[in-house]
Amino acid sequence: MSNQPEGRSLEAHEREEVAYICDQLDYIRTTLETYGTEGAAPLERILAALRHAEDLPSAHLEALHEALLAAGDAVGIHGHLRGLTLNGFDTPEPDAWVLLCPTGQCARYALPDRPDTPPCRINHRPLRKERL
Repeated sequence: MSNQPEGRSLEAHEREEVAYICDQLDYIRTTLETYGTEGAAPLERILAALRHAEDLPSAHLEALHEALLAAGDAVGIHGHLRGLTLNGFDTPEPDAWVLLCPTGQCARYALPDRPDTPPCRINHRPLRKERL
């Protein structure tokens, strides 16, 4: 059984956008509910597709980006720098572990900071733990 979703494979930049959405879920929801013309609907469409391992149309990501811009976010989901590590910060130790998206739909990763494996903020399944 594969962890990859059925349907269209996400492009690398789309996986980065899903990672940003996952990381900033509360901020995005609050921004859209407070200032968005459709409320959180653009976010909820994406979350529903991800939770049900459905095909995630790139139009949904674009709609969320545009909704965030319209709600006053300066850069939406396309303009954030991700994956940048400064020397001396957040460098994994040898034989360290990383937590990854349980379905492979997202490029987000985290270093474990507690003994139990936390769930994905989108589909609530446990994050996949892999050795670096």
